[in-house]
Amino acid sequence: MTPLARMIVLVGLLGMAATTRGDGPVLGSVAEIQAKHDRALIGDLAVYLRKAPKPDDIDQAYLTFFNKVIEHDWFLEHESIAKVYLKDNPEGPVRPLAQIVATMARAQAGAYSEALANFKLLMESLNGIDQLEFSANFADSLAGSATSAGEIDVAREVYATLLKKFGGDNASLKQKVGDDLARLDRVGKPAPTREVKDIDGKSFRFESLNGKYVLVDFWATWCAPCLAELPRLQALHAKYRAKGFDIVSISLDETKGPVVDFVKVRKLPWVQIHNATCVGDLVQAFGVSTIPATFLIDPKGTIVRLDLRGPALDKALEALVK
Repeated sequence: MTPLARMIVLVGLLGMAATTRGDGPVLGSVAEIQAKHDRALIGDLAVYLRKAPKPDDIDQAYLTFFNKVIEHDWFLEHESIAKVYLKDNPEGPVRPLAQIVATMARAQAGAYSEALANFKLLMESLNGIDQLEFSANFADSLAGSATSAGEIDVAREVYATLLKKFGGDNASLKQKVGDDLARLDRVGKPAPTREVKDIDGKSFRFESLNGKYVLVDFWATWCAPCLAELPRLQALHAKYRAKGFDIVSISLDETKGPVVDFVKVRKLPWVQIHNATCVGDLVQAFGVSTIPATFLIDPKGTIVRLDLRGPALDKALEALVK
């Protein structure tokens, strides 16, 4: 579950059950079916809110609407509704969700300075340690978006703002933010150098790939977001391999067997490493605390980008790999 999805639970307990809509063309995945259903749901809610601006269940309508927008990252296309809610309901019960949508919409638009300003305003309005988990999850989401876009200074400022607001004597938060900042500081630094064993028992050193752009991908066979990204990695590897791009995947599975079987079935052609049996802790070397996590290394062996996934990865490789 993503940080933003967890926030939905923290903000309120209201919800609206989804209903099945008629037969239609067979879609490619469960995710596509859910997305189609949820788009229809929020479309109906948007019409309902326009036609009945003061319904008795307005809070439930907005809560359900913003929940679905956050769940699917549909921020920019629904920014206007979030702004209307914030304007008309300055003390509304789902104001935090509307602020999330408005802030992340600015991030999706590439206006990270505006997103950061919105985030700081929200932090100023929050009071009480009971809002720490909500704030930390939001900070992780915004900082993650900024990091993926290469806006490392914005990500640092997000964490600094969180720490200033809730740090105090909270040792666990200080440790977490310290780890997050340390990871951001890896950008511009040489990638760790380790001699390890791949899943076939062959020796591997990252330096052997110098001269290429290399995506180091931390994943696991049980990580749904990691598996969802796999078709994109396969397509990009095929597209850019001859132009100087490669991938090294590092599995965090407890045992090696599932990794070996998975790689064999999927016919993944790049280097595969199982961290627990590679004779070297790459998780610690790279400072990884959650997955999926990616590091893009340039031909000189320097880490240049973090957390590239989805369209952001496509865009970065198109610009870098010539």
